[in-house]
Amino acid sequence: MPHTHPSFARLGLGQDADTRTVRRAYARELKQIDQERDAAGFQYLREAYELALAWAERMMAAVPAAQPPAQGGGPLDPQHLCDLALAQYRAALPHLTQGHMAGDAAAWRREMQRILDGEALVNICARTLFEEVMAHLLAAGWKPGHETLLPVAAGLFDWSCDRARLLRFGAAGRLVDRAVGELALFNGAGQPELARRQRVLARLRAPAPPERAQLMQDLPWIEQMLERFPNLVALVVNLDALDDWRRCA
Repeated sequence: MPHTHPSFARLGLGQDADTRTVRRAYARELKQIDQERDAAGFQYLREAYELALAWAERMMAAVPAAQPPAQGGGPLDPQHLCDLALAQYRAALPHLTQGHMAGDAAAWRREMQRILDGEALVNICARTLFEEVMAHLLAAGWKPGHETLLPVAAGLFDWSCDRARLLRFGAAGRLVDRAVGELALFNGAGQPELARRQRVLARLRAPAPPERAQLMQDLPWIEQMLERFPNLVALVVNLDALDDWRRCA
């Protein structure tokens, strides 16, 4: 049976679907979701749509109009190779997100470099698709370790120097691109201020709010960072936790 990427499967499509079919499927599935009550379901559907649409656009551009698109799923299919790399990434996550490892940039960089250097991502299309998935993962909102994945990915994929790379990936790419730009400004602060910012964000990622006195000291810093670096903050902390802090205050 041909391998079908979860993005196409979520839309009820085969991986040979063209862009028009992807758009129609998205419109059909969107009618089945209450966006206010099922924000996570809508986000997953949107990610699936954007990833499937980007894939369909690349396939249509790569295949001459007179020839039907090739059926994917073989061992050299870029999507299959990308999935192999993603499996390696997911296998490494429990270790990378455990305790202090979530902030260990060197460990994340080594693991990501190992995946990028693997046989699966020698294929350029697979490597590009893997890069796109990383952008979508970051854009979907904070998960443990994303605060480290963002700068590591920005360096490994050259997002910091070649800003056009992210713009290929639609809305998710544009969001991450803005966050990467803000990250440079965020890190440009003097060491005392930068260290304070990092400590405050780390406390916001903790399971529970700090003691009231600490919270009252930290909340103005959070609000200032949210005003100056809105896209970055949205990617490196859980904004639901910020709402909890505001309620506590």
